[in-house]
Amino acid sequence: MSAPVLICDLLDDALRMNDGVLARRGVSVVREFAEVPLLMLDRQQLLQIMINLISNARHAMEDMPGALQQITLRVALVAGNSLRVSLRDEGEGIPSGNLARIFVHGFTTRKTDHGFGLHSCALVARLMGGTLTAHSDGPGRGATFTLDRPINTAPGEP
Repeated sequence: MSAPVLICDLLDDALRMNDGVLARRGVSVVREFAEVPLLMLDRQQLLQIMINLISNARHAMEDMPGALQQITLRVALVAGNSLRVSLRDEGEGIPSGNLARIFVHGFTTRKTDHGFGLHSCALVARLMGGTLTAHSDGPGRGATFTLDRPINTAPGEP
């Protein structure tokens, strides 16, 4: 159900929900948040996506000892009518052959995972009228996940 949401506050909530494990792993978070008006969003759906992406980013950096343990979250308005939220990790990266399958139901590269998380996030993004995409320059080079969706400002907002 859509309600007025400050996207930066929602992202801070998603980070707080992962705060303990990020701190234990020594993961730093860089916030690059543009000024965004109050938006009409389904808070729970967007929170679900962001919690999953943050968790995946943390897992992607686990096997990278000595590497930069950093997540960069960006928020921007694109072309004046789209919200873009991206999350970049400095983790293990994604081989090009896996990029085409990363959102497929049941696909996983982890032995103890079920492969539903990114698939469900992509479905939720579509339900919101948006898209969820992934980019990586390959193994050892990190990954960026980007959510783009049309914006609806809250009543009374520009």
